[in-house]
Amino acid sequence: MAADRAQHVAEVVEPALEQGRWVVTERFSGSTLAYQGYGRGLDLDELRRLVSWAAGGIEPDLTILLDVPPLLARGRLDLERADRLERLDAGFHDRVRAGYHSLAEADPDTWVVVDGTATVEAVAEHLLAAVVERLGPLPASAR
Repeated sequence: MAADRAQHVAEVVEPALEQGRWVVTERFSGSTLAYQGYGRGLDLDELRRLVSWAAGGIEPDLTILLDVPPLLARGRLDLERADRLERLDAGFHDRVRAGYHSLAEADPDTWVVVDGTATVEAVAEHLLAAVVERLGPLPASAR
């Protein structure tokens, strides 16, 4: 996981940032902490060091947590196509969700929690509002 993250940062993220472009990615450092630390019980301080190394010290300006209760999320899954983490028990997913919330509460200047149970339109509207409020207007190339 760390090697894949390091490669992604080196080949995709850093070049885009050097060109002044915005980078939007799913599952970055917060996901590692939530899934491996809170979900699997690995040492959070060690994971933070690993994440920082893998990301070359790059940290998100904004992390958006699309919050959906685990039972509802599981109901939305196509279990035949679910990955190994998605197939884990409800206790694991409860710990991951609690971990995400802990991360968001500890860093409210960087994290925004969006209710993922709303309609697609409402979620999209809330996401856009959060991005514009925190980062400013979208670049013309993103519209």
